[in-house]
Amino acid sequence: MTVRLYALGLVGAAVGVATALAPAQVRAQADAGPAACGAWDLEYGLSGNLELSDTPLGQGDGIYPVGPGSIVLRTDDVAGKPGGRVRVMSYEMHEVFKVVAKTLFWATTVNTNTTTRAVGEPCAASEGELVGTALRWNRPLPDVRTDGTLLCDGSFCGKFGAPPAGPSEIHLPAHPSSFKTFQFSADMRTFTMASTFVSKTDAPKQTAHIALSGRELRRSCVPTCP
Repeated sequence: MTVRLYALGLVGAAVGVATALAPAQVRAQADAGPAACGAWDLEYGLSGNLELSDTPLGQGDGIYPVGPGSIVLRTDDVAGKPGGRVRVMSYEMHEVFKVVAKTLFWATTVNTNTTTRAVGEPCAASEGELVGTALRWNRPLPDVRTDGTLLCDGSFCGKFGAPPAGPSEIHLPAHPSSFKTFQFSADMRTFTMASTFVSKTDAPKQTAHIALSGRELRRSCVPTCP
């Protein structure tokens, strides 16, 4: 998804590789038959890998673990199980990491602490379709935004598109973002998303891709829209 995870002024991002989440206790509603559910809310804990590229002098290029995060998917009920149309009810990812850039004469450290969020409408149009264990997205997730802080210390600060020296705030306005296919396990308890493009910017100079892994935390029956 074009989830705009802004790393720093030095760094950009390329291909991410999905990481597995630590085991989490899953609380699932038991024995919900076809008549019990109008729709399903599936909540997953997330981890991610953000790969940065095209940074000044390549000094910020690399793969950076991000998370934790979460996503809540609302699906149709298909014969008592999640399936059919899918909407994203909420998405959140924390991006907290440090990049150290060194050249022969200069050294710079940038600490990134941001959160990317999106909140969906319960009865909005679906963003994707779940067929079997593959969730394919047919439109971007709207109104994604990123807020947080950067802390730059070193010779690059304020140069080459890097953030200014010291602490600074970053607030990215709402924008649409896209996911690649979510590939679920047979029991729908886990999924992975291959590396997907996040953004390419000149200020800061960077290209970003992210890959996701999810593990189910809970599922619940919810009423259908009127």
